[in-house]
Amino acid sequence: MSVKRTKNPVPDWIQVPHPEMQHCLVSFPRKHILLVTINRPQYRNCLPVTATIELGHLWKWYDSEPELRCAVFTGAGDKAFCAGMDLKERHDVLLTEEVALEYPSGQFGGMSNRTGKKPIIVACNGHAHGGGMEMLLNADVIFASPNADFRLPEVIRGVSALAGALPRAMMLFGNHRCMDIILTGRVLTLKEAVDWGFVKEVVPLDRLVDRAIEYAAEIAALAPDSVIISRLAAREAWEGAGISRATMRGQELWAENMLKSKNAEEGLRAYKEKRDPKWFPSHI
Repeated sequence: MSVKRTKNPVPDWIQVPHPEMQHCLVSFPRKHILLVTINRPQYRNCLPVTATIELGHLWKWYDSEPELRCAVFTGAGDKAFCAGMDLKERHDVLLTEEVALEYPSGQFGGMSNRTGKKPIIVACNGHAHGGGMEMLLNADVIFASPNADFRLPEVIRGVSALAGALPRAMMLFGNHRCMDIILTGRVLTLKEAVDWGFVKEVVPLDRLVDRAIEYAAEIAALAPDSVIISRLAAREAWEGAGISRATMRGQELWAENMLKSKNAEEGLRAYKEKRDPKWFPSHI
């Protein structure tokens, strides 16, 4: 069952309207910031295939909208950020022998294997299991509520987390921690997630989204070109290049565009004139 389509006012500083969303709410809590809320709390915010396709389109729109600089991603309710795939739908698909699910290039939620240009900050309001955990493993920064926990339970269901989670868990946690959670399907507790450096900060549920928005606003106040380039250059290593090659790739891909941009000129001029910079929209 899907939630009703909800229309949210689009501010006049947005140049192109966002794609229609059936399963998520889209809002703009501050200038330059996008807030996306999975709106299926009665199903612990699990995502059917149509929701993943919608989110794939939305994240591409976010990357292409010049006035948006940072996104916050959360779930409705107080139980779950995302319980993963809609398993009832998955079972029905298997029964019809239509095994291939038409996911976007970013995979689950348009995010679990997303490269993208701009950062996504997650406000994890409860548990993140299966595909929900896969999305978190590819998030940029994670804030979590005290009732949050994390899990890749696929081995319990007879499937495997092939939408990006397994190599990312290995990169983030190392071999032994990764194997512990992916081979048993056990719950990764919030304390472990903090100790392992996975969660940045634990925030009371009633303050969680506001805290994530405050953090996004810190990023949005910085040079938008520099944020995009710094993120992409760092991800060269995340995507498999060694440190030296990742450094060279960052220079090859971004150095010239960065130094010739209006924002580089503005940042340096503002420093010289001892004033706050006034950033231009990014068109990288």
